[in-house]
Amino acid sequence: MEMIFLVIALVFYLVSAILRLLPVKKQYSDWFLLLAGLSHLGLLITRSVIAKHPPFTNIYETFLLLPFLIFLRIVFWPKRHVGSYGMIMTFISAAFLTVALILPADIKTPKPLMPALNSIWMYIHVPAYFFAYMALIAALVYAVMVLTKKDHAIGETAKRLDEELKIAFFFLNVGLVTGAVWAYVSWGNYWSWDPKETWALINVLVLSYVFHLKIPNPQKKAWILIIAVLTVAFTYWGVTYILSGLHSYT
Repeated sequence: MEMIFLVIALVFYLVSAILRLLPVKKQYSDWFLLLAGLSHLGLLITRSVIAKHPPFTNIYETFLLLPFLIFLRIVFWPKRHVGSYGMIMTFISAAFLTVALILPADIKTPKPLMPALNSIWMYIHVPAYFFAYMALIAALVYAVMVLTKKDHAIGETAKRLDEELKIAFFFLNVGLVTGAVWAYVSWGNYWSWDPKETWALINVLVLSYVFHLKIPNPQKKAWILIIAVLTVAFTYWGVTYILSGLHSYT
């Protein structure tokens, strides 16, 4: 049932995105987007029931939850997702579900939560990072738009980029701080220079450079954002599979 919901949601996202490219009424795309979101919600509920925990504890579930947050963003913030930007964000949701679909079966197999994950802090720390990731994805699209537009045409896009940078920076810090508290509760110390802890700090430091530019033009901010996205991607996936540490259970 889980895979059925996944495939249906993926198809609806793709249809919705493609319709945004065609000369048809926008409401047709919106209808398919709504169907995609409902199917996606069914997918998350099914996964939660099967796994017996919220769908944000491993790599596979990341590729399920992040696109749903993007869907919610598009629905509840429609004025920000008109034209090509909305189409790109819808395609990104489809791309995440495509990766989820083709991941190896052993990664998709639900596993019981490790004792360290059975904590109230999981419901604060992990969602904080997911909101940060969602803002980073949104900012990444704006960053590419800034770098591909001429200076006189990037005013509103640069403003949107600034807003997403602030949201991402805020939630990255919330995730870092709550992670330290969770570490103290679980392991008896706030900080142990575990690889994922260290790289989480690197993410904050890289993104913080945006707020210390002597000449804070949009292009510089866009490049810093792109570097931050790369460090975050390495933190989540690279550290998980390349470096060992206390967070190896992710």
